[in-house]
Amino acid sequence: MSYKKIIILIFLGLVAGSSLTAQTTISEINSQIQTKQQELEKLKKSINDYQSAVIEKQTQATTLRRQLEVLDDKIAKAELELEANELKLNTVTLQIQAVSLDIAQHEQNIANKKNQVGELIRQLHQADQKSLLEVMILNASISSFFDQLNHLEELERSIKRDINQLRQIKTELERRQQDLASYRVQLVKSREETELAKAALENEQQSKQNLLQLTRQSENRYQSLLAQTELEMQQANREITALEAEIRKRLQLQGKEALNQLGDTNFIWPVTPSRGLSTYFYDPTYIFRRYFEHPGIDIPRPQGSDIKAAASGYVGRAHDAGLGYSYIMLVHKDGLATVYGHVSRIDVKEGSYVTRGQIIGAVGGMPGTPGAGRLTTGPHLHFEIRVNGLPVNPLDYLP
Repeated sequence: MSYKKIIILIFLGLVAGSSLTAQTTISEINSQIQTKQQELEKLKKSINDYQSAVIEKQTQATTLRRQLEVLDDKIAKAELELEANELKLNTVTLQIQAVSLDIAQHEQNIANKKNQVGELIRQLHQADQKSLLEVMILNASISSFFDQLNHLEELERSIKRDINQLRQIKTELERRQQDLASYRVQLVKSREETELAKAALENEQQSKQNLLQLTRQSENRYQSLLAQTELEMQQANREITALEAEIRKRLQLQGKEALNQLGDTNFIWPVTPSRGLSTYFYDPTYIFRRYFEHPGIDIPRPQGSDIKAAASGYVGRAHDAGLGYSYIMLVHKDGLATVYGHVSRIDVKEGSYVTRGQIIGAVGGMPGTPGAGRLTTGPHLHFEIRVNGLPVNPLDYLP
């Protein structure tokens, strides 16, 4: 049997045991991944069903009972989203394990091929060191001598093929390492999504408790509070729109110096959105949408947390409504303005200038506390950005 055949058989024997075990393990992991993906598809369907139910009920008559039903659906949806995020997290973890095993298998193959190449080189070296006399003695004829030379040439070509295969495996390994890095990024993102889902669920639970408190009163009382809230929001909107237009005219009359004090319009988050958003811009699931749209975003934060000016500007309104809806409105360059609602403390005066990042007040929203207003759903900052008096999606302007 030739050296080449012996070496190849040795190589295949070394690889067979480890490859079979690795492949079996990877197959088991892939089976688990497929099962979890099927579970995730079922969860997605349930989430969509709850979302449809929320939107449908939102368009119907807004009674306290109906709002509680909507809230129950939103909480159930949030719980499913939390479960889905956890499932995605587990799936990505399994994918990382599978890729790690695959990488380990390739590394073993590379090591085995290196050993094979080393053995072939050693055999070539030994053959090369033989003298012509040794060749004549060890071979029965000239024909067998040339056969040996041809065999050595074939060994050389085999070595080159093995080197090329080794390079291909190395390239594949590097690609898989990049995939692993991508999976890790997905894992971190999934964890963040899970944390945000938990925070959103906590907000919904708090909202439910607030509404359950209202059920101890009459439906008429609830409808009365709702009507008062609607009027309060309409009045605030009219006031903000009118004041902003008036202030801009006033600043223009004062000249460029007054306008320059407004600074730039590179926005920052007024509070850290570490717990995500509880309500989005014109959110279709907003609990009071039948009566008024939600022209901003709600950012959950603990009661009393500092609020920062999202950009430098002019304090157009610092409205303290007692236990009603208190807010701050800042006027900025380029037709932009920001509104900060449900504030429990106001730290700026109307007619003054503020710089980006300056503390202008404190978060409110706790039911029954100053600045919270009626029917508030818990501590958070209501934040708006307006362009020429019209609300726009703040997420299009925030970093």
